[in-house]
Amino acid sequence: METVTITLNEREVSGYPGMTVLELAQESGVVIPTLCHDPHLTPTGACRLCLVEDERSGALLASCVAPITPGMVINTRSPRVLERRKTIVKLMLASHPDSCLVCDKGNRCQLRKIASDMGVGLVEFQRIPQSGVIEEVNPFIERDLSKCIMCAKCIRADQELVVEGAIDYINRGTASKPATLNDLPLEKSECTFCGTCVAMCPTGALMEKEMTYRGTTTTTIDTVCPFCGCGCSICLEVKDNRLVRATPSTESPVNHGTLCVRGSYGYDFVHSPERLTTPLVKISGDFQAVPWEKALDAIATEVKRIKETYGSDSLAVLGSTKCTNEENYLLQRLARGVLGTNNIDNGSRLYSSASRVGLGWSVGFPGTTNFLDELEQSPVIMVIGANPTTSAPVVGYTIKRAVRYKGAKLLLIDPQQTRLSSFAHLWLRPRIGTDVALMNGLARVFVAVSMILEEFVASRTDSFTELARSLETYTHDYVEEITGVASQDVQLAASIFAGAERASIVYGNGIT
Repeated sequence: METVTITLNEREVSGYPGMTVLELAQESGVVIPTLCHDPHLTPTGACRLCLVEDERSGALLASCVAPITPGMVINTRSPRVLERRKTIVKLMLASHPDSCLVCDKGNRCQLRKIASDMGVGLVEFQRIPQSGVIEEVNPFIERDLSKCIMCAKCIRADQELVVEGAIDYINRGTASKPATLNDLPLEKSECTFCGTCVAMCPTGALMEKEMTYRGTTTTTIDTVCPFCGCGCSICLEVKDNRLVRATPSTESPVNHGTLCVRGSYGYDFVHSPERLTTPLVKISGDFQAVPWEKALDAIATEVKRIKETYGSDSLAVLGSTKCTNEENYLLQRLARGVLGTNNIDNGSRLYSSASRVGLGWSVGFPGTTNFLDELEQSPVIMVIGANPTTSAPVVGYTIKRAVRYKGAKLLLIDPQQTRLSSFAHLWLRPRIGTDVALMNGLARVFVAVSMILEEFVASRTDSFTELARSLETYTHDYVEEITGVASQDVQLAASIFAGAERASIVYGNGIT
């Protein structure tokens, strides 16, 4: 690919067509402050802090929206640039409340950090009064729009990443603010409280609703969200050996800086007073707390007695679905190497056994065959027997982005209305329990209208002739009678799916 060379701070650097000055500077290790920019969001140039000077024309450019052009001579730290940046920060602080000492965003506030880096303290500008009304009706998010700097990161995160459309700008001029339709409370909007807007907000305008001020955390642990199979990367902030908050990782190729409500706020069980912290042993019919040594001795003694009396096959071990791969490995070593039994199982195997067996037999691989990024690039996506916006929200985000911004056609097969229904190009609503008949009807259309590559199918499948013969029963009228789906809709869905250069299928427990 042809490169574009510019001069950046008296040094020649090269980038690719379409890159912005900010992207090339970050790639070259040059720091440019910004408040409204995020690599996962469309640049807007709202905050103007990323100003740089083009020394050829003398123009000051917002680097996040300025594409590189051959021969550019960019200075990121000229006197004009530094003066303008300080003025912008001072103007923001002039309309920002002096509440840093009690603001829960604390040292996480990017505006405060940038002001400190620039040496901006007291502001000589006349203060702009703001009405500091804190909204805290909902259980997760606290809003204080007196601290809003109008960067639109919350709006763009909602519309571009999560694709809910719960918030946007309302009003005009100085009365403009991010809000829901008709300025209703968040809990009365389409908001799912995924927390993405809170994680994106550079100030204290959006915060996690906390009962007490917890101060600044110094320890962050990167891990994987335990709630569903998406594998979202999260950062756990810890203080005094207590989990304070969870935020999405900005580096993850899975969740792209987003989480769902469970990932952001579903960790209260960690410090729940109802959790067991000591073993309980039943003594005289009642459970009593005992030291770990006594509990382990009781377990070992009883297991040894059962093994000696009835043999190793009388013992069984069932692992938790929340165990990591490493913990499951140790558990099976304990079962086989110490207890001498092969009777070990895990709830995860039972939960997904139908998919594991079915995929293993049909495609030779018992798991997902593609990445979420590839799903987002699919021109046609069929969703059947699944409600990913609930069970695996990040998959739901991916599908909605594909439809809204990539032009994908969504074929939704679901008897009930879900959050994906409004995104569907075609929504088929079969009667409950008739999915097999519908899929056989689709398959018959593929075969009857010659929508398949026979040579490709013949070289990769067995018994295709028998399959085609078995589908003869599933005529248009027969399928419509069983499923309640109009025959023309079945034919349309088949033609859309078969006509795609690449098509994806997302299925769930509704059919397994």
